[in-house]
Amino acid sequence: PQPEPTLSRRENVWTFLLAASDQVSGNSDTIMVACYDADAQTVGLVSIPRDTFVAQRPYRINASYQNGVDALRDAVSRMLGIPIDYYITVDVSGFVQLVDCVGGIDFEIPVNMSYDDPVQDLHIHFSAGMTHLDGQAAMEVCRFRHNNYGERQVAYSDVERTQTQQAVLSLIAQKVLANPQKLPDYVELFHASVKTDLSLSDCLWLAQSAAGMDPETDLSSATLPGDGTASYQGYTWLYELDPDETLRLVNQLLNPYDGPMTADLLDLAQIP
Repeated sequence: PQPEPTLSRRENVWTFLLAASDQVSGNSDTIMVACYDADAQTVGLVSIPRDTFVAQRPYRINASYQNGVDALRDAVSRMLGIPIDYYITVDVSGFVQLVDCVGGIDFEIPVNMSYDDPVQDLHIHFSAGMTHLDGQAAMEVCRFRHNNYGERQVAYSDVERTQTQQAVLSLIAQKVLANPQKLPDYVELFHASVKTDLSLSDCLWLAQSAAGMDPETDLSSATLPGDGTASYQGYTWLYELDPDETLRLVNQLLNPYDGPMTADLLDLAQIP
């Protein structure tokens, strides 16, 4: 068992698990943790690569989601050494509705994207550059991992994919906060489009509390650092976290306590 932190929770600081499923396997396609400091009016947002190594078969953290959001929340909380106060999970249709509700976003697509998956009726075709994305297009850009086999591959790692997702979320937040008079409408749609243990009134309070934020300056995002080429027990392309850099990042962006966290509070599986 991990040691109990002797640190105290800071007031008006909350942590959230954000997750999205991949529609077919039941694994989580996207995993993020956010920490909101209502007094400082800042948000830290950290992506956890879906192939992050854990000690249980099949050795990827995204498989925890097959046992439900609470299993994923427990796995993330244990790994990062912080309590996760609330969860928010979103499916494809909910995400599309949310982006359409704010009128879409203008996004700089980082690479040429050409991918088709008939099983999921997923077809992703974009050229690199600035593009206006409606909800469907934003969902496709966030889900892109690689081009069709046989087509020219682009350099686009899972870490870069998480950076795309973070940037899209930031743009959505900017549009929401730019229209404070529409906040109640946005919050109602948000609450109807996701699964969460936040009540509707909780969501409205959080949105109104954050209404003065500027996501461009007050939201800091990063991806847990590590090596995505690790292998273990016949499983390949596992993402093994860098313990020192992960601790630094957790302290910088996610620490809800009144003092710095130490390495013994985190439970980072390392390949023997």
